[in-house]
Amino acid sequence: MLGRPEFPCFRRPAVAIALAGVSLLAACATAPRPAGAPAVAGGGLPPVPARSGALTIDLVYPAEGATVTSRDSTFVFGSVGTGAAQLSINGAPVQVAPNGAFLGYLPVPRDGVYRLTARAAERTAEATRTVRVPAAREPADTALVAGSVSPSGALVLREGEPLVVRLRGEPGLRVQLVLPDSTIVPLAPETLLERAAGFMLGGDAREVAGYATPAFTPRTPIGAPGATRTSVLLPAAEPARERRDGRAGAAYVEAFRGSERVQRLPLPLTLGLLPAGAVRVVEVASTRPDSTLIGVAVPGGNTPYHWFFPNRTRLAVSGERNGELRVQLTDDLSVWVAAEQVRLLPGNAPPGGAVGAVRAVLRAEWVDVRLATTERLPFRVDAHERGLSVTVYGAATRTSWLQYGPTDTLIQRLAWAQPRDDEYRLEIETAGPLWGYEASYDAGGSLVVRVRRPPTLDARQPLRGLYVAVDAGHPPGGAIGPTRLLESEANLGIARRLAALLRERGARVLETRPDSAALGLAERPLLARDSSVHLLVSVHNNAFPDGVNPFENNGTTVFYNHAPSLALAKHLQHELVRELGVRDLGIARADLALVRPTWMPSALTESLFLMLPQQEAALRDPAVLERMARAHLRGIEAFLRERQAPSR
Repeated sequence: MLGRPEFPCFRRPAVAIALAGVSLLAACATAPRPAGAPAVAGGGLPPVPARSGALTIDLVYPAEGATVTSRDSTFVFGSVGTGAAQLSINGAPVQVAPNGAFLGYLPVPRDGVYRLTARAAERTAEATRTVRVPAAREPADTALVAGSVSPSGALVLREGEPLVVRLRGEPGLRVQLVLPDSTIVPLAPETLLERAAGFMLGGDAREVAGYATPAFTPRTPIGAPGATRTSVLLPAAEPARERRDGRAGAAYVEAFRGSERVQRLPLPLTLGLLPAGAVRVVEVASTRPDSTLIGVAVPGGNTPYHWFFPNRTRLAVSGERNGELRVQLTDDLSVWVAAEQVRLLPGNAPPGGAVGAVRAVLRAEWVDVRLATTERLPFRVDAHERGLSVTVYGAATRTSWLQYGPTDTLIQRLAWAQPRDDEYRLEIETAGPLWGYEASYDAGGSLVVRVRRPPTLDARQPLRGLYVAVDAGHPPGGAIGPTRLLESEANLGIARRLAALLRERGARVLETRPDSAALGLAERPLLARDSSVHLLVSVHNNAFPDGVNPFENNGTTVFYNHAPSLALAKHLQHELVRELGVRDLGIARADLALVRPTWMPSALTESLFLMLPQQEAALRDPAVLERMARAHLRGIEAFLRERQAPSR
């Protein structure tokens, strides 16, 4: 299953009209095979087995008291104990599968109460479930949308850096920002968002407009009344106190209809200013298990991890926002990092240095490409099909030597470039497809890019002698099905069978989770790296977030992250879709912990969706689990045959 923060889900806007009676269950649980497609190796999914038990309602989702994030429609699933039952939820008929499982996609009740009635023969069972639903729209006499004012929290900008304030409200208002020094900044209407039902304001339709200031440059700090957050970059300041006239000490926005002021909202922002051109210097001091700091492209959560800075890397910081620091990599490139993962250093000289000689050092299992650096500067490594691009930020070129060492079959070419004054780039071209790499600073401060040699493969027995990691996804976390099958149980059933098949083919196997015990997310890829496996496959099954129609969006997908893993993902996807006969959702590059390791090709499979009764029933079937394991095996072998390389 994919979930936040490490696990993205498929997102599709909720369908406004519920499926009446949800009568498409059997037809939509498995997508039909397109005309002309090859025959399904295993014949698709088997029918749901019949069950005739006691009539009892077990509503699995949503849970009592849970918050349903969709205001429009969402899914409801559970079981009634027998396939002979008829079920209605809030008066809408919901189809019951032969084993008693059900899945409905229904309007979210405005009062938050689901009322279930099941009937079988002469028996009747009833149940209710109360959930929290998103609040309805603002009262009609509220001109501005509370909570829509941004930015908010703690923010540090350079002097002269522009600031834009935005909010939402009813169309046709005159809105202005009033600063603590009594400066007035008008807000202009932005794109009109017509009838934004459910998405921003709750289920009731309401016209809203966006309003924004021009990009103005604050001349003085701004303090929010009662603010307690302090800045990492600036000394702690006394929280602003709003004067009785509301115009000094704190900023606010106000709205007018004609000449009448109808509403005032505080600007929930504490703003500090750095001198123009100034930076602060920090050093990475991460406590993460993998000793790396994650940099993200924009502030805030839900952003892809894209830069990985080793401990003791020095960074120039030019801004701050709500516990994140803006790292200035070049004059026009910045990323954001968590303030808690760095320590502030004395002085304000920005990091800078040079890259001298580059030398390839040959080893039996890899080649170290060593860059003589004068300082631990931030860097990024981009993997390609046949090599790597290494970018060192803030570095000038002093590379008068590119030493390849003795003749070798792995490194085909080295080439440096200085595309700009504050950016050094090294291209590492490999003779064949790249297998894996890692990069870090050694004890002497040199940047070492370790390029892994591919294993020697036999096309007839490609797995013989390989070391493969099989990860049974979850727990903790994971999806659950209508009859309460846990994703972790299904994943483990597939993974165990896959491990046995791999051993039969001559591979050594590392089972990251060989039993039902929980294993932390960060521990799994570290275990694979520390064991130096040749390949990593993480076995999962899927779930949807609230509001997604499961009948229209289910299917199979495989995730990867780095270029060396792309072909592995493609082969796994092909074999799983062919075996299961479900909709092909395609492969996807994703920022997931189990596919981020760079030392080996890795992929994460999401074969079926547990909330669909037919797919959950299939995951309880040992024969289907065996077929799924064999599909994984065929995908791995196809990838290895494609990557076959001559012995070195």
